[in-house]
Parts: sequence; structure tokens; C-alpha cells
Amino acid sequence: MKLIKAVRGTKDIIGEEAKKYIYISNVAQKMFENYNYNFVKTPIFEETELFKRGIGEATDVVEKEMYTFKDRGDRSITLRPENTASLVRCYLENAIYAKEDISRFYYNGSMFRYERPQAGRQREFNQIGIEVFGEKSPKVDAEVIAIGYKFLEKLGITDLEVKINSVGSNASRTVYREKLVEHFKSHLDDMCDDCKDRINRNPLRLLDCKVDKDKDFYKSAPNIIDFLFEDERKHYEDVKKYLDVFGIKYTEDPTLVRGLDYYSSTVFEIVTNKLGSQGTVLGGGRYDNLLKELGDKDIPAVGFATGVERIMMLLGENYPKNNPDVYIAWLGENTSETALKIAESLRDNDIKVYIDYSEKGMKSHMKKADKLSVRYCIILGEDELNKGIVLLKDFSTREQKEVKIEEILNYIK
Repeated sequence: MKLIKAVRGTKDIIGEEAKKYIYISNVAQKMFENYNYNFVKTPIFEETELFKRGIGEATDVVEKEMYTFKDRGDRSITLRPENTASLVRCYLENAIYAKEDISRFYYNGSMFRYERPQAGRQREFNQIGIEVFGEKSPKVDAEVIAIGYKFLEKLGITDLEVKINSVGSNASRTVYREKLVEHFKSHLDDMCDDCKDRINRNPLRLLDCKVDKDKDFYKSAPNIIDFLFEDERKHYEDVKKYLDVFGIKYTEDPTLVRGLDYYSSTVFEIVTNKLGSQGTVLGGGRYDNLLKELGDKDIPAVGFATGVERIMMLLGENYPKNNPDVYIAWLGENTSETALKIAESLRDNDIKVYIDYSEKGMKSHMKKADKLSVRYCIILGEDELNKGIVLLKDFSTREQKEVKIEEILNYIK
């Protein structure tokens, strides 16, 4: 019988990879809640129209990458390719704006895009992110960027660069878009096929071209910052000022536009040179128009998302292994019940314990305890049981001593 395997572009997260995932998730939860963000979980699929309107029909995500299907009620359903549009839908549908002035959310879950699978990029991938609704101050933009950077820093990831830009408002982008198209149309013969297609449908994506970025006509393209209105430029300058307050170093990148249409004003990415072409680890920005587009509410918003798989690649061995604290080696069938009671007593007091369920010899026990890198090994044989003691071996010092069974908990704690 043929073995059924995981679908291409998906993978099991097991073993050491699972430990990394839990570690990243736990650090995110603790840090985001310190900033008063609340966890939210949205459905894994939504009406297709949500993503078409929210992300933009001319984006690569909507045109090429979405998993869309008809359900049994003949409704068009899409597995979420990102979570911001879903959170906006959740925020609007539940009228959270009527209950609080500012809302802070964080999330953690699977997203789906039909892309070519490669290192750090799968068709089912996991994202962690935060969103803030109801505040347009540049202080929030800077804080969101700072949270993203400090989150990665907390995980022990170094050699990161923060890149920032402003893509202005719809009005200023309209003026800029005309100048951009005018510039690139004079270089059509030198442009890649994708950009020849983008020039009419989504001109801002020309700035994100990986093929032409080193060519002179690309480098001489108009700078979007020069087309910002006065209030937009002030917002951008204030974001930079508050990044200095938070102690975040940054680089201004006028070609940074992000891949989704809903962004306005501040956009940013945190990148590394350790992942090759997949150098973006975390990215986001402000999307003040999205709530009006999806729910006719003039409510500002800003946030970021980060790919968990890419963070896992960057962690290397720099994460807690979550090994047991104690290994219990019981010798002889008569000792098993007492050994299990000791294990439960320790576990009830938040001490991680490993105990085997089948009998084995001392040599096998020691070999396994060593492999698990435990701190203590409790040895319980017939002689020890009769005396009401255990032998406690400290693997850090290799010392061994007798401890009364009723005192083992206090001794280890």
C-alpha cells in the first residue's frame, strides 16, 4: 500500500523544530501582552471578496497565490493568505470600535499561498503579528516597529536591519504614480516582463523589482518622499524621531513599498543577509484606508507580521531545549508504583519528569538520562524502596547521595 505523504508545500513541525515553534510563540505572547496586546484567533478561511477588496486585485497574492474554492453552498471561499484583512473584518463585524478607543491585538496561525516551495517559504506557513486600531499618532508607528525589532532581539537574532519608507496617501500616490509611469515608460525595452505588465496595473510594484534593481534607470526613478504632502512628510519625520527615542537604528529605503495594496503612510521591513533572497524577516506598516474600504469606517490602523519558519531558520541552536529536569530510573517491578507516585508529585510542582513504563537495566537508564540532558536522576531499586530512600544523582557534578522519599520534592525544588 502506498504511503500517503504531506502535500507539497506543507511540512510537519516536529522534534526540535516543534520546540523552536513553541519557544517563539511563548516569547511573542509574553512580550506582546507586556505591551497590552490581546490574543485573537480568526477563521482559517473567509469569503474570497474580503481578500480581493482588502489586499488588492492587482497584487500577486490575489492574482496568483490564493487557495480559492467553491463550498457546497456555491460560495467562493479562500484560505487566508494573510491575517490583517481577517482582523479588520473581525474588528468591524464585532463593532469593537464602539467598545474601546484603541484596540491592540496579536495573532499566531497558519496562512496559505500557492508559491514555489523553498527554504523559509511554504504553501502553508505560519505568521505571528500585531495590529493596532484607532490611533494615528506616529508614536504608534514607531512603537510597532520597536516591538518587532525587540521581539527578534529577544529571541537572540542579531545582524538585523530596519528599513523604513512612507508611501503617502491615495492622493499623493496618484501624483507620484503618474511620474513613476512616465519615467519607466521611456525604458520599456530594458525592463523585465513582469514590470512591463505591472506598469499599467500596479506601478508601485515596479519599485520592488529584483531583476532591474541594479540598472541605472531603476536607480534614477522618482523618489516617493518628494511627492508627500506636508502633513504626510511631518508624520514620516515624526516616526523617525520616535524611533530614535525607542533606540531603534534604521535605514531609509525609497524603493520599499510592500506587496499589498492596503498600505498607506509608514511601511517598514526588518531584514537579514542570512537567508539569501528571503531576507525579509518581519514587515508591516500603516493601513489607514483599509477599514474604510471594508466597512466604511474612518479608523486608522498599523501593524506587522513575521514568518515563524524564517525565524526558526535564524534561531539555529539558540533556543531552550525544554529537556526534562529529572529522570526516574526504577529497577524491579515492585518499585514501579512508588516511582510513578514520585513522578506525579514532582510534576504537580512544575518539575519536568521523564519516566519509562517498561523495566530496563541501570546501564540503559543512565544512557537515556545522559541523552536527555537531565539535571537529576532518581534511582529507585528494591534496596532503596525497603529503606524508604532514593539515590539522587546530580548530573552537573556527578555526585550521588541518599535522600528520603518524602524529602525528594523539597530537595529538588
